[in-house]
Amino acid sequence: MGLKQDFNVRRLEDQGRFLAKLILGKEEASYELPPYEEMDNDVDRLYRRILALADKGEINQAENELLESLEEGDFRMFEMALCFYLHLARFDADYLEEHGFSREEVSEGIENLGADFGVSGLEISAGA
Repeated sequence: MGLKQDFNVRRLEDQGRFLAKLILGKEEASYELPPYEEMDNDVDRLYRRILALADKGEINQAENELLESLEEGDFRMFEMALCFYLHLARFDADYLEEHGFSREEVSEGIENLGADFGVSGLEISAGA
């Protein structure tokens, strides 16, 4: 990972930590999925589905599914969505670009998520 990319990932992770602290009162967002053999809920199933889509390069579809399902005020959903964007932040910039996404869109997703949960003005540039 190049220095510029490393810096951009770190800035996105800092953005995520800031929101986790403000909204969840936690140092970091951490959404843990139960093992497949255990019962999971709708949020777990959504998270599994959107991670799988993103990992296959269908990032826009994954984000669309997330946004269609997002429920304001549901802090478990917020943490899952934040972890999704942080997952995207760790993709190589070339991978994101090849699949029609960018670091800027990851940053915007995190900013919009924060705004949906009452934190506005969280603009942190995350260039390519």
